[in-house]
Formats: sequence, structure tokens, C-alpha cells
Amino acid sequence: MKPLEFLDGRASVRNFDPVEQVSNETINAILTHAAYAPSSNNFQPWKVFVVKNKEKQRILKEFSANQQQVEDASAVFLIFGDKSAYNLKKIMDFNLKNQIFHTDELPEKMERVKTYLRLHPEDIENEGLRFDTGLFCMNLMHVIRAFGYDSVPMRGASFDKIMDFLEIPTSLEPILILPVGKATKQGFPHLRYSVDEFSEIIE
Repeated sequence: MKPLEFLDGRASVRNFDPVEQVSNETINAILTHAAYAPSSNNFQPWKVFVVKNKEKQRILKEFSANQQQVEDASAVFLIFGDKSAYNLKKIMDFNLKNQIFHTDELPEKMERVKTYLRLHPEDIENEGLRFDTGLFCMNLMHVIRAFGYDSVPMRGASFDKIMDFLEIPTSLEPILILPVGKATKQGFPHLRYSVDEFSEIIE
């Protein structure tokens, strides 16, 4: 399959094989590749909880408008935003540790990010958090397909109940529920507005 055919082939699948399993090794590999998504100043403010327990998934289904794909999925990825990741010292230490730049460049790099954040303070609030984790989520869905699985992005759920049930810290911002599994029925075909309706080329 050509790359564009693969990318265009992503669809929201709501029918999964309820007995299909996905290994922890595969989940970790999926998340490793998904984390190559871009984020503001490389802060990487995502936090992921993966549920692969049918009893827990049945309860998650109840909190998700009884949508059957939550129970049938091989795993349910819960994606959150973590504003504590917008920590300048943490990301600079990460960059130094990984030799993205050297110690003598640190003052200039720090000042550049501070200047950027003075211009765009919203980028380390919920607005930026949703943008950054949205990039991660889209990358995650493509990576999931590369591993032979499908998914469906969901927001229609009682996140407060889910977080309470799974004891997820309330400091995190709920972004998306993503049931993942082997499709037993294909998703709906893509129907989109024409390019002329949403774009303009300025020359």
C-alpha cells in the first residue's frame, strides 16, 4: 500500500473482535512511535492510561453512553493532557541529557522559549494542551493502524466518573478515549468537503 493510501485509509471503527488481545509489548511499541508527534517546544504534555481488562472495560462502557466498542476493544487508550509537563527546567534538562544542545547554549535556549511563552502564554494552558495532545492523538491513530489495529476517537463520556473509577489524578485534563482492536466491520467511508470549500491558495 502506498503511503497516501495508507493515511487516507484511516477510519473510525466501532466494531471490534472481543476476543482479540494486544500484548503489553505491542502497546509500548505503539506509544513509543506515537510519541514522535510534535509539541510546543517539545514539552510532550501527554499522559496515557491503557485499560485492557474486560471487567473494567464494561464499567468504562457504562460511563461512555454504553458504546459497545469500549467493552469489545482489545485495549482502551485514555489520553490526558498534563500541564505540569510545561516545565522549562525539565525540558532543558531533557535536551541536555540527550545532547540536543550543549551546556553553553542553555542560556540562549532558555531565553528563546521564555520569549516565545511571553508572546503565547496560552500555549501552556488548556488551549495549548489540547493542541499538543491532539497532535499526539492523530499520530497515535496512524501508528495503531501500522501495527494492524484500528481505533475510534471518542469524547462522549463522563470523564469525571472514569477518572474517579481508575483513580486518575484530577490535575490531568481529559482529552480522548480511544478504543483499539481488530475490526470486524469497516468504518464509514470518508466523505469530506471539497478542497475549494475550505482552502485558498494565495500567490
